[in-house]
Amino acid sequence: MTAKWEASRGLDPFSYGYNQATPDDRYMTTEEVVHTLVDIVSKNGNFLLDIGPRADGTIPEIMQLRLRETGQWLKTNGEAIYGSTYWARMPQLGADLRFTVRPGRAFYIHSLAEPGATLTVEAPVPIRAGDRVTMLGHGRPLTWRTSGSGLVIDVPAAARAAGSHAWVFKIEWLG
Repeated sequence: MTAKWEASRGLDPFSYGYNQATPDDRYMTTEEVVHTLVDIVSKNGNFLLDIGPRADGTIPEIMQLRLRETGQWLKTNGEAIYGSTYWARMPQLGADLRFTVRPGRAFYIHSLAEPGATLTVEAPVPIRAGDRVTMLGHGRPLTWRTSGSGLVIDVPAAARAAGSHAWVFKIEWLG
């Protein structure tokens, strides 16, 4: 079992709060925030993201934008983050795949890179005949098959276009 842990960082790479000298293009991008969140949660961690107000108490627009965009991603994909836990078999596969689980309900594959026409996962993914695979934000069931020691998911262009930052595939255990 992996012990619970926490990672803490600021949107500003030079300050844990607000630094008026930091240009907007140096703040974490929304993709960096989402990837960091997914990576940490998949490894049984909590992510504390700090923002800092200006001296007058207002939140800089770039920070507001990053939080709103991350919130939009979570609105679509939050079920794979909130109330989930890490996959004890393996938290990640290579640089681009991470896994989370909602015990007794579903298994999630997070692709940090936009998938191609197929997503191949060379891992002992817990899936059985009759289970349903979808991509969060797409809504339609996806065709899948096992191949050797892995899972192959067909990812149509419409599903790829529906995602951003990290594409989350849900295996809903129906059996």
